[in-house]
Amino acid sequence: MKKKDFWDYDKSNKASGHSLGSRLIRIFLIGGCFLASATIAASLFFYFYPAQAIRSAQAIQDFAEHLAEVIAPPEEQSLQSVSSPRNLQQTSVHHTSAAVSAADAAPAVIAAAETASVPQPEPQTSEPEIPLITFSSSQGDINQIGQSDAEIFLNDDYLVMLDSSMGPMLYYNQGDSRWSDYLYGDTDPISQYGCGPTVAAMLINAFTEYTVIPPNLADWAAINGYHSPHNGSRHGIIPGTLSAYGLHVESAAGADYDTAAELLRSGHVLVALMGKGTFSNDGHFIIITNILENGNVHIADCYNFENTKMEWDLNLLLSELKHSRDDGAPLWAVTYP
Repeated sequence: MKKKDFWDYDKSNKASGHSLGSRLIRIFLIGGCFLASATIAASLFFYFYPAQAIRSAQAIQDFAEHLAEVIAPPEEQSLQSVSSPRNLQQTSVHHTSAAVSAADAAPAVIAAAETASVPQPEPQTSEPEIPLITFSSSQGDINQIGQSDAEIFLNDDYLVMLDSSMGPMLYYNQGDSRWSDYLYGDTDPISQYGCGPTVAAMLINAFTEYTVIPPNLADWAAINGYHSPHNGSRHGIIPGTLSAYGLHVESAAGADYDTAAELLRSGHVLVALMGKGTFSNDGHFIIITNILENGNVHIADCYNFENTKMEWDLNLLLSELKHSRDDGAPLWAVTYP
């Protein structure tokens, strides 16, 4: 075929009479138009429907991971490490205490810039023994929950295990010297504004496969829009963080004593958003960990360790919940998936 015949396009002929060159050009042009249209459509979809886009990406990721597991030889599968939470990006976070090892995972559902790090712990040769908390039979005073008290923060490291309806749980305190000065959202110290990340870190560390500390969850919350500068956390931090790490969370807003007691007896813990006024200036998250035979409950108050050792009247706690109803507030039931 001559070079001219290869590229010539005879309009008088039918498609079957087109030269090879002209047909190739048409194929590339049509293919390019389809590709450009698909790219524009995908861009618009990702721009206007980010949540659906994330779910679509996750579905593709899950399929790819499943396919890799099927294809990978058994010996390779046995060496695969545990993956990070779904759709979550890892960031490096460290701390100085030898009591609790920090996780390298501070997941993020959306893209984020580099996060600040907490100092690296000193290596230790053996795991410390963590004592079980010694409870008091004293009745807790609702007026003391979340109250500022100079004696609370003595730059201590807290190392104690709590019992709960879901099992043993390591206690975290906002004023722990390992992270009390860590800036939540680069502006607010955890010691004063970090009850949301601290509560979430306690539950995730105890009841999932992930080892996390409050700075991990503070970074996660700030990246995902749950940090409210100089106010603490938006209420969605509880369902947002716990669901992202695989725990089952549902709203128990409006629950009366019987409903809340039954949830505690059936293997749930309750995260309560205590109201502004009686006990706190800005609201405060606590965990209602379990119910006792006498009908009282134990709590995990990440602001005041002394409150954690006392018994509490469940009806009193329910009556002091915040009146918000956004994101399932002011009460959430948490259990294993």
